[in-house]
Amino acid sequence: MRKFIVTLVSVFVVAGLTASIATARHGKAHSSAPPALCGTLYKPACAPPGAVFSSIAACRAAGAAVGVPIRLHAIAGLKSATVLLKGHKVKTFNFKGRPQNRSVRVAFSTRGLRPGLYTFTVKVTDVRGVTRKRIGHFSICKPKPKFTG
Repeated sequence: MRKFIVTLVSVFVVAGLTASIATARHGKAHSSAPPALCGTLYKPACAPPGAVFSSIAACRAAGAAVGVPIRLHAIAGLKSATVLLKGHKVKTFNFKGRPQNRSVRVAFSTRGLRPGLYTFTVKVTDVRGVTRKRIGHFSICKPKPKFTG
């Protein structure tokens, strides 16, 4: 009876070691999914990401830099944000650690821009892959004529 119990225990130990080696990767066990930041019983409901900023009402001179503070937020966690001016990428932010809120500042160079109204777009993506965009404006004034006397 004793030999049977020792054999049975050793079979279970070998089976357990084999299963743990098979599930481990590089010596570390991985969980099946990261913990959810939204949409579970004790977490807030998931909502699309967003960006908060103001359009610049004052007219700027050509060649000046236009700075825009932007607040980004996503309940699920931020993945990335991209700022576009006239369809061209100005700045891209990639976030690690899934922060829910982040403040960034973007400066646009107005060198070479003609007088007029310009549109910039902020695209925000959360860790679920949901993307939202928001549009803002700034304007370049015509230069004042110089009096030559």
